[in-house]
Order: sequence, then C-alpha cells, then structure tokens
Amino acid sequence: MAHSSAYLFLGLVLSTLTDTTVAQKKGTTAFTDPNTGISFQRFFGAKTTFGFGIALPTEPTTDFIGQLTFPLNGGNGWGGFSMTGDMEGPLLLAAWSDGAGNVISSFRQAENEDDNPPEVTGSFAIRPIAKGTSVSNTFLTYTFLCEGCLDAAFGLGAADTAGDAEMGWALAKTAVGGPETSAGILGFHDSGFGDFTASLGLARSAEFATWAALAGAPIAPAAGAVPIQANAGDGDDGDDDDDDDDDDEGGASNTGGGSTGGNVGAGTVLGGATTGGGNVGGGAGGDDSNDDDSDDED
Repeated sequence: MAHSSAYLFLGLVLSTLTDTTVAQKKGTTAFTDPNTGISFQRFFGAKTTFGFGIALPTEPTTDFIGQLTFPLNGGNGWGGFSMTGDMEGPLLLAAWSDGAGNVISSFRQAENEDDNPPEVTGSFAIRPIAKGTSVSNTFLTYTFLCEGCLDAAFGLGAADTAGDAEMGWALAKTAVGGPETSAGILGFHDSGFGDFTASLGLARSAEFATWAALAGAPIAPAAGAVPIQANAGDGDDGDDDDDDDDDDEGGASNTGGGSTGGNVGAGTVLGGATTGGGNVGGGAGGDDSNDDDSDDED
C-alpha cells in the first residue's frame, strides 16, 4: 500500500511539472528582427510557425510596433492577433497575401468565432514598415506601427503594459475571399488559435522612436468599414477552455529564418518593391514534446 501511495504522489508531481512546462511555453521571449533591428517580445508557435512580436516605447501611450509572421498555404491563409486573450470584442488585426505580392491588413472586431468579423475604423491606424515586410507563396512577414491601438476601450491600454498581459492569436490556411481588399472575407482559423502571455514590461525600448520612423503612410480602410464598438469585450477568457486543443504552445526562437520573401506590401496601398532577404522571424521553435495542441494534424 505504501508503494501505491508513493507512485500516486510521484505521478501527481510529474503531472504538475508537465503542466507547468507547457504553461511556461505560452509566453513571449526576446527576439531581434535582423532586417530592421527592432527588438520584440515575441510569441512563437513551434508547430504552426505562427509568430507575433510587440515593441513599446519606454513610456507607452497609444502606439506599439508589431510583427506578424506565419506560413501560407500556396499563397492562401491569414493570421492575426487580438488585444486580449479573447477573440470576441477587442480590437483584432488580420493580415494576408493579395496573391499579387502584397500584404493586406485589416482591423476587425468579432462577435463570435465562426462568422467573418467586420472591418472596423476608429482612432487607430496601421503604418507598415516595408523593411520588415515580405510575402511569398509559403510565408508572410508583416511589420507595422500600430498608432492609437493602445486603448483600454479596445482591450489593452497603456496602463496594462507595465507587466504581463494576455493576448490572442489565430491562424487559417483557407483562402481569404476577395483578398485584394482589406474587407476580404476571413474563414475560420482552422490552423490554430489561442492565447499567450505577453511580457509587455520587457518589450519597452529607448530605440522605439527610431524604429517607428521606419513606418510608411497609414493604410486607409475599405469604404464599407464600420465604427468599432468600444468596451465590447466582456473580459472573459472563456474561449481558452475550448481552444486548448488548438493552442500552439511552442517555444520561441531568438533568431530569424523562414523561406524567401516576395514583394514588400501592406494594406491596400504599399507594394511593388522586392526585398533583398528572406522572411523575418520564421526560425526554429522550442521542443514540441510537451505541447498539447492538434495544429499539426490539420
């Protein structure tokens, strides 16, 4: 009987350690983009190779620099992030390829996880950083200045950036309907989705103004975009229970990588110039042995 109790205790300890290891991998680590020199706190999924990085000024107000990196399925698919761990209510940003060598980006606000979220407008704007943007048939990298995006009414305010904050991610391999416009129709995130802990207190840098100066002109939304509904999120991260099987909880790499890039492009305006290098931020991830997601089965 003593042996049975000892084995049970050991099993509980090992289970706890395993769960802790997995939870620790759902966070950001330091990453420096070799093309722009921007230092991010980046979440990176080793199985999906989806990445999202964020950089902040030393005294955050309303702006941040972001970077989305993710694979494409024959040029198709989209990736995005949420300003909270919930995909319903807060400000979202999605990006995809238009099929002609440009990256299209679009602010969205979702009412549920199944329907195409409408494009929204407000006191925020995306200004792409061409030096850190590339797209090919297999991979997309999109670096941008998000102006006016830090606002508690949209899910994440400047006061929330002193430490850690929950953010969300989503990835789809299906084609976007009408990909040439920022009002394109987004299908379900069938390649993975979930939340992660962003170490925003570590994302601050005195070099932010220099990096922000790399950004181009703001991207105008499509004519049919609707005003964002402030404070629409309920603050409930209840999606997490349903998303655990789809979370890509891979570790993060501190080096860049990925496949070769295509033309630089962003939004519905920027495009045409060819980058000299490959994708930024693909890279290798951490050990998948403890991951509990099913992304690689899609």
